[in-house]
Amino acid sequence: MSVIVTGAAGHLGRLVAEHLLRRLGPEPLVLVTRRPEAVRDLGARGAEVRHGDFDDPASLREAFAGGRRMLLISTPAVGRRVRQHRAAIDAAAAAGIGHVVFTSHVNPVAANPIRPIVREVGETEAILQRSGLAWTVLRFGSFAELQLPPAAVAIRNRRLITNGGRGRIVPVSRRDCAEAAAITLTTEGHAGRTYEITGPQALSPNDLAGIYAAVSGRAVNVVQLSDQMLTQVLAMIGTPLPHAWAIARFGRAVRRGYFDVVDPAFERLTGHPPATLREVLVAHRADLLAVA
Repeated sequence: MSVIVTGAAGHLGRLVAEHLLRRLGPEPLVLVTRRPEAVRDLGARGAEVRHGDFDDPASLREAFAGGRRMLLISTPAVGRRVRQHRAAIDAAAAAGIGHVVFTSHVNPVAANPIRPIVREVGETEAILQRSGLAWTVLRFGSFAELQLPPAAVAIRNRRLITNGGRGRIVPVSRRDCAEAAAITLTTEGHAGRTYEITGPQALSPNDLAGIYAAVSGRAVNVVQLSDQMLTQVLAMIGTPLPHAWAIARFGRAVRRGYFDVVDPAFERLTGHPPATLREVLVAHRADLLAVA
């Protein structure tokens, strides 16, 4: 059984490849990326590395040749992702791939304030489900590793500035997401299923501040701002306006409950609980405090 991983040079793709190397060995593993040189080390361990570019559909059919199952990792190209994902799904069907696992996002609905991001993965889910291929969707919560920069800023300033109100997030580590993907690719019974892959705890801004304080040994207070005030503050400290708006939209989505999803799917798939945010921050504590 040949297993293809797209986006293999990215953070998630590399972690999935590591899991698959342990579970399957190198022979059935095909790593597809625009940057083959970035995974040369994985190729040296026996995995087959192929060039494939979602913006060049002609490159994908050859890249996917011989595959039986494929992990389609959502690309970071917001605004082009539906076209890219459709090209990958079409190429998978043409190459004879039987089952595609797609990495999506919790609550990919039109009302979600981070609509520019989640709309595209929601549309991709629909395209995949209409494709005639067997499919599985993994809807990931917010990556716990993405909490490292705001945690460092909060620890440095001893303030967590947010527009999230009493909303909660459920961070999940990339390693756990990669493990869930590897298991879904290599075991049976997942066709036609959508799994919410989340961390174990829903955390409010006060909870986050408490974790930051516990990990760093420095008190962190929560400062709540309106969407407009947060955007203005971010702009004043040099954040480009598109990024400031994106951060404010994220906080609005948190405040309205779109990230407040806790699901047992990860533990059911793997047999063990997901890592907590505190465990992820502790693992990166030296880097966190060096920045802070």
